[in-house]
Amino acid sequence: MLDENAYRTAYTEVNPLQCVFERAILCRCCGCQHAIKRNIAEREAAGCLDAAAHAICVELKKELRRAAAFTLKLTHPDEPIPHTKELKLQCGGLLGVERALMPEAAGPVADINAVLNAAANQYGSLASLPFQEIVHAIHAYEPRPRRK
Repeated sequence: MLDENAYRTAYTEVNPLQCVFERAILCRCCGCQHAIKRNIAEREAAGCLDAAAHAICVELKKELRRAAAFTLKLTHPDEPIPHTKELKLQCGGLLGVERALMPEAAGPVADINAVLNAAANQYGSLASLPFQEIVHAIHAYEPRPRRK
């Protein structure tokens, strides 16, 4: 059995810049040129290799949480949320951003960083994204069902 405190210590040592969209990367609904996957004990983690890209992702995730608080039924948007809601936020949000740029886009987001840079260029800033459309994508996203 793995000591959870030892795991968290090892995690921060091995993965100092945790990927903001780690769950989306690990469930393979998104990819990123700056992501690096690491195995710690029997678990998988995703980190970021670029601090500037990480900052852009942090900004987008804050905006996504703010915009989707009602849809995800978040009473306290700053508190941690359950895994399924986090997947809806991350995967649905990134798919929604990509669809806002390219309405014909379908499937996994190949490169989060490229999509966010294109969105910032097209809309002027991430705060100016069409969050009403993106929230619809978050609401519609259904994670893969659990295996029994």
